[in-house]
Amino acid sequence: MRSTWNVLTPPPGHHVDAAAMNLLLDVPTSTAPGRGLLNFINAHVEVDYLSLVEYSGAVPSQVDGCTHGDHLPNITAECFARYKRQYSQLDEVTHLAGRVQQDVHPSPDVTVVHYGLEDIPDICWRQEIFEHSKLTGRLSFLYAPVARTAFAINLYRDVSCGPFAPMEIDRLTAIAPILRKVHLNALHVRRQRLHAQARKALVEQNLLERAPRLSGREREVCVGIVDGLSVDAIAADMGVAPSTVQTLRKRAYIKLGIEARSELLLLSN
Repeated sequence: MRSTWNVLTPPPGHHVDAAAMNLLLDVPTSTAPGRGLLNFINAHVEVDYLSLVEYSGAVPSQVDGCTHGDHLPNITAECFARYKRQYSQLDEVTHLAGRVQQDVHPSPDVTVVHYGLEDIPDICWRQEIFEHSKLTGRLSFLYAPVARTAFAINLYRDVSCGPFAPMEIDRLTAIAPILRKVHLNALHVRRQRLHAQARKALVEQNLLERAPRLSGREREVCVGIVDGLSVDAIAADMGVAPSTVQTLRKRAYIKLGIEARSELLLLSN
């Protein structure tokens, strides 16, 4: 029988050791957050596959998918493509995500949905994905870390591990709020990174229009200066010596008729 319930915080008395928490440290800056999340999960309960799914509209999209270790192929992308095409609208998680997206404020809750193999509501869905891929069921953590957008961390096990036992589900549910928090931090880092990239592109475009005499390398140095980078940092990004950056800066300032960074900031905005 399918089970659904909510969890807000880890239960009293639940502790996560330092070694397990260390596995989460790189998740916010990773381009593939699922790997770190799955490694952390496996410090508590053996899980073979993780699929991170985003709901920002009527149709879900897979953000990341991975497998633990090298003993199994990563089937998550193939399975999700088939699920999205044929079965996502039969899934209780999809309907729950739709309701969550209607909330204008992020919620700290995590909704847990457990499908045993016998609970899959469509026989073709069960046969073509779960039985074909030798999966024993699915444990899902659904949450909305930002307004109007829901995410689901879907966990799967190969038949060689057997289905999730009640005690294992309890352990995984206990760490679900931690997973939500770490993923929220990852989203904030990604947003800041995209903002920085957009800002950099705008500065470069302004300099290209207002100072067409600058060479590409001189413009690159100016963008770095506007971004607040030191000479050494710009040199490292460009793969040149700091003295080269200083020379390029001097040439750029002469062409621009300026003498200081403050003047460059005014010119590039």
